[in-house]
Amino acid sequence: MSEIQTRVSSARRRLVLAQFGHNLCWTLFVAILVAIVAIALPAIWVMEVDFDVWANAWLIGAGVMAVLAAAVHAVATAPSVQSVAAEVDRRFGLRERLSSSISLDAVSRESDFGLALVRDAEKQAAKIAVAQRFSLQPTRLGWLPISLVPVLAIVLLLVEPAESVSATAAKTDIAEITQVKTATTQLKKRIQQQKRKAVAEGLKEAEALFEKMEVDLDKISKRESMDRKEAMIALNDLKKQLEERREQLGSPDQMRRAMSQMKGLESGPADKVAKSIEKGEFGNAKDLVKQLAEKMRDGKLSEQEKSQLKKQVEQMKQQLEKAVQDHQKKKQEMEQKIEQARKEGRGEEAAKMQQKLNEMSQKDGQMQQMQKMAEAMAQAQQAMQQGDAGQAADAMQQMADQLGEMQQEMSELEDLQSALDDLSQSKNQMRCEGCGGAGCGKCQGMGMGMGDGAGQGNGLGKGSGFGDRPEAEEDTNTYESQVRGQVKKGKAIIAGFADGPNRKGVTQEDVKQSIEAAISKESDPAENQTLPRAEREHAQQYFDRLRDGR
Repeated sequence: MSEIQTRVSSARRRLVLAQFGHNLCWTLFVAILVAIVAIALPAIWVMEVDFDVWANAWLIGAGVMAVLAAAVHAVATAPSVQSVAAEVDRRFGLRERLSSSISLDAVSRESDFGLALVRDAEKQAAKIAVAQRFSLQPTRLGWLPISLVPVLAIVLLLVEPAESVSATAAKTDIAEITQVKTATTQLKKRIQQQKRKAVAEGLKEAEALFEKMEVDLDKISKRESMDRKEAMIALNDLKKQLEERREQLGSPDQMRRAMSQMKGLESGPADKVAKSIEKGEFGNAKDLVKQLAEKMRDGKLSEQEKSQLKKQVEQMKQQLEKAVQDHQKKKQEMEQKIEQARKEGRGEEAAKMQQKLNEMSQKDGQMQQMQKMAEAMAQAQQAMQQGDAGQAADAMQQMADQLGEMQQEMSELEDLQSALDDLSQSKNQMRCEGCGGAGCGKCQGMGMGMGDGAGQGNGLGKGSGFGDRPEAEEDTNTYESQVRGQVKKGKAIIAGFADGPNRKGVTQEDVKQSIEAAISKESDPAENQTLPRAEREHAQQYFDRLRDGR
């Protein structure tokens, strides 16, 4: 190979390498940018891939593709030998010696002119160093891909892949999920039994409530990622529904208390009725009243028994009416106290009394039942005074119907309390480490104390015990639990009504009441207040001038 071809080939290789480096800067920039987007993609969309493998694959693949693309483009756009020779002539000032000698054909090369041209070109080519004018040096364009390296490092360090529900469930303790499902399934079966009992007793509202609970428990048992904490929160919501229904029903304690406080009830046919009501046995009282109604209708009661029954009915009626009147009187007194507290600006005290008034209002349903019972007793008493046995029997039948309704409410209250107990037991089963949610003596509160005696639950007997205390209902009507509840909107309670149209903005009534309360209070006069010396002298001078007329 001649000197001309050697120098031209060397220059051509250097030009191709320079083009490759230029292309590589751009292709690496694009490749790193695409890799950053691809690596960040699992943080936005859930992708069932190994994040480390995904990131490495994109980095290596993008780098390889950048090199290949730069190389292919450099080879495809490589300059021809003739153009390279002309570039060498231009950079070294050879006046087209190399390009002219390369462009000669075979015939011209063998001529005297051609031989002289080639010899001169060879001589000049031997003197040049291609590396001096065709150097390979980095340019500012090389900073372009390097500028994305910090961004790539931040993405690799900070980005965490998003996880699907199934992936979260896979990380959750399988034993805990199984325990929750086992306890929930058992609770669902017990609620189904409660629902069948409610259907048999004709308790429609209790049946609907238990059916809704069954649906909610079915959702809990079918969730794959339901852990213990979420299950506890769901059970607390169910417990709240049961307690709200229990508050709506109230309690027949008012009637029982009225019967127990009745003094001097004369003996007669209604003795057992009063005692049954006092014990809360409304079903038994209903049957006894029905029997008395039938005897009254059939004329099987003697005149003495009728007289005794009339007096007993009168006494029970008066006692029930007294209980209703006392309840209404207490409510009115509480309303007056609230109104007075608001006028005097004692808002916090008024709010507390309003809460008590709301609790008293929850017993209005019981009072209505007692009022209806008293009215039925009054009708029966009036009919017996008029000697109308049939009308008296009908009135007593109404009393029996009222007692039957109260017995249904008693049955529903018992069912609700049983369901609350089942919820408490299920919570213990979900936390029990011994049975896995299936139920055992420890979580069901049937353990023995380790001391001198036996107790309900481990450690509740005399002496030293072990294990956690079983959950129980406290006097504060709250349920102790370690579950962090979800904060929700509170229940709205009507505190009262105000006359006049509704207006937006700040009401002036509170401001008016505060001003009136402040005016009504006379300020205490200041007595025996000692002034500083300078102020005493100034006051003395003022009064002296006032006396002198100055």
